[in-house]
Amino acid sequence: ELRQAKRARRVVAFDDMLFNLHERLTQSPGLPAALRARFPAALIDEFQDTDPLQFAIFSAIYGDASSPLFLVGDPKQAIYSFRNADLPTYLKARNKATAQYTLSQNQRSTQPLLDALNNLFSGNPNAFMQAGLGFQPVGYGNKQRKTLHDETSALQPRSALQLWTLPCDEDDLPLPKMLARQASARACAGEISRLIGAAQQGQINLGAKPLSAGDIAVLVRSHSQGSQMRRALANLNIASVELSQAGIYASPDAEEMTRLLAAILEPTREGLLRAALSTDLMGQDAAAILSISADEARLLEWVTRFVGYRENWLQRGIGVMLRRLMNQEAVSERLLGRPDGERRLTNLLHLSECLHEAGAQQAGPEALLRWLQAQRKLDSRDDATQLRLESDRNLVQIITIHRAKGLEYPVVFCPFLWDGHPGGSASGPEGREYHEEDLPVIDLRQRDAIEKAEDAVITGQISLSRAAENLRLIYVALTRAVQRCYLVVGSYSLAGKDGKPGSTGQSSRSLLNWLVAGQGHDAQQWLKKNNLEPLQIAAAWQAFAEANQPKVNLAMLPQLAPNPFQPFGPAAETLAALAAPAHIPGGWRIGSYSSLAHGASHEGAAVDHDLHVAEAAPNEANVTTVTTEREDDDILDFPRGPVAGECLHDVFERIDFSDPTGWPDAIAAALRSRPQKLAGADSEALRLPRMIQRMLTELLQTRLPAGFALAEVRRGRRLVELEFSLPARRLTAARLTALLQRHGVNAPALAFGSLDGYLRGFIDLLYEHGGRFYVLDWKSNHLGDSQADYGQASMAQAMDEHNYHLQYLLYTVAVHRYLQQRIAGYQYEQHFGGVQYLFVRGVRPEWIDAEGRACGIFAARPTLHLIEQLSALIGAHEVSA
Repeated sequence: ELRQAKRARRVVAFDDMLFNLHERLTQSPGLPAALRARFPAALIDEFQDTDPLQFAIFSAIYGDASSPLFLVGDPKQAIYSFRNADLPTYLKARNKATAQYTLSQNQRSTQPLLDALNNLFSGNPNAFMQAGLGFQPVGYGNKQRKTLHDETSALQPRSALQLWTLPCDEDDLPLPKMLARQASARACAGEISRLIGAAQQGQINLGAKPLSAGDIAVLVRSHSQGSQMRRALANLNIASVELSQAGIYASPDAEEMTRLLAAILEPTREGLLRAALSTDLMGQDAAAILSISADEARLLEWVTRFVGYRENWLQRGIGVMLRRLMNQEAVSERLLGRPDGERRLTNLLHLSECLHEAGAQQAGPEALLRWLQAQRKLDSRDDATQLRLESDRNLVQIITIHRAKGLEYPVVFCPFLWDGHPGGSASGPEGREYHEEDLPVIDLRQRDAIEKAEDAVITGQISLSRAAENLRLIYVALTRAVQRCYLVVGSYSLAGKDGKPGSTGQSSRSLLNWLVAGQGHDAQQWLKKNNLEPLQIAAAWQAFAEANQPKVNLAMLPQLAPNPFQPFGPAAETLAALAAPAHIPGGWRIGSYSSLAHGASHEGAAVDHDLHVAEAAPNEANVTTVTTEREDDDILDFPRGPVAGECLHDVFERIDFSDPTGWPDAIAAALRSRPQKLAGADSEALRLPRMIQRMLTELLQTRLPAGFALAEVRRGRRLVELEFSLPARRLTAARLTALLQRHGVNAPALAFGSLDGYLRGFIDLLYEHGGRFYVLDWKSNHLGDSQADYGQASMAQAMDEHNYHLQYLLYTVAVHRYLQQRIAGYQYEQHFGGVQYLFVRGVRPEWIDAEGRACGIFAARPTLHLIEQLSALIGAHEVSA
């Protein structure tokens, strides 16, 4: 039914792709042969992580042994059953193989550590509790390893495999489990502090360099163990980074964010408000919250602040609101003052991003809060929600064993592998998962419907399978080290009732103890009850250490309070400020025509709609007096200045040149967005639209120097406000000025210094007509009130004054690169028609000068030589437009 539902909705998941392929392979006799012909050999790496369906696919293709199939894997590293990896499938495939090979050399660990690990896993013939899975010792490879020089080992002996036994309490009884975890974390953090402290004094070197914090890894099973180690390190002033598969919604910061957002949505509920104030984000302690609750004025002040955040959320979205809250409440400063501040701030920013993205899909703030609460319950762990690395500094790495697979570290700490009940992936509520004659089974039967004997067999098999995977996890963890591995071992107790000593049974069943004390024991019996006492466990570890000296050293877990790490630095009196450099080069930035020509520094200057046109006097700015000498709809009476220019540009962007029916709506919309005013005119509401309507009619019917009118240009042949970004590499004013002067361009000397970054701009209009492309720029400059004021001489003066020559040259370079990328066989002379500057107040069909040229239109086409030289001067020939 699920497959049918997916097909009906046209949905395919990865597992469906596998199933469909296997179905076709078994139903289409010619398909396996066709695939073998195309792929005559196959190699599958990490094959221990395969599943039955995947192996069935390759068996169907290569099962007749006519083509080689290589399966590469290490069954001792099969630790991904939660991803459907199935070790019995690997063992079954191995048994069918025509030949088996093994790597006989280890290229990671040093000789002493390698010998110690070989002996640890060889001591128990059934070390991995898995039929068909034995341990084969490996030799020392010839890869060069750095040497760990430790001058402190004379006073504090440390071996390649350093074993620490869990201590006992005052009554000489094993520590309760919780205290044992705390002692392990504290001791490992103290040793890390000692190592990096001695290294910075030159006493511990890795090769030619001091051992650094980044050379040390702490391997853990779970996020909670990682957090405990992180706190222990932070207590000793040691920075660390936690690498895990944990999702952001499982973090404490997600819980605090939930409480904060709930209070923002209902700030008048005092309980919610107090809960939000108690978070680390808001930073109020119990005394402060009690004081606020007792002071009505202060309580009202906080309610008002949260009401403001709520309004900001409703109006501008959660991303803007959270940024405002962080600034006003000094959240960043408060969090970064904590030992784990970088981690907390990274989580907060990550949550803000996730909430901002989710906000676009939710109906409102209340729905978004419910969504966050649901995500915390689901604990989503896709790539987008996985905890991010908070720092790239050289830090101690805390990493889960699953994530550490395939990696190596000079020094490794394993503080919690002694746990006899480490947890793991129990079967889900749908059924119990186990194997029956190497076939994976999901048993959906009710437990009370199964005979006790059969149920006991199934339960035992599930426990054995889970224990075997945990043993493989131990193997992966211990084999990550190159020079030294610290391993905490021994016994602990569970908390007893009424203060009485608790049981050590769980401790005795520890899988780490199984490696040295499990010889002669049945695996399933060991997991149920092995009757070994803590003294017997301790004796087994002692015997193992003595048999492997000096490669192995066994000592009591350090219990003295460790010394905080003191970073080494120069004495304050030796510090002095460096002399200021004579010249500080400009940083990477975005420039534009306006920044080059006029020194404008803001990025918005790239949108240059007559930005630097001189406005009228203050009392006339944006206002034009009524003139009786002209018709009242003449565009010459239209307001002046940048805002008026923006309004006219808006009209040109909205209209279809060849369809006047849509012009009135476009004109009305432009005037609404950028209102204009005529001084002393009672009918301005009608005059302004008529001015623009007449201007459009006259301008679009005027023939351009290229021999056509803009009314002939179809809308689909236009690109409006074409944005471009040209990479600029050390573009200087002196070199640009020199180039323009060499080519006779009438441009004033430039003084923008230099530009290293991007040259950005927006072209008013790029259009195509008759197979040629033209750059057009609308100019609303008021050059005068007569036809002569828009002749070639007046326009040339305006072009020079505003340095428009530089503007159209930059636009031409951008279009030249743009067309090179998009037109096959592009030729500048053939495809580029030139540039056209239309001074819109003077473009009318009847305004023609003595030489027959239309007034108000400046046209030019720069030479290809100039454009190519300018393009090369700007920099890399790339353009995004």
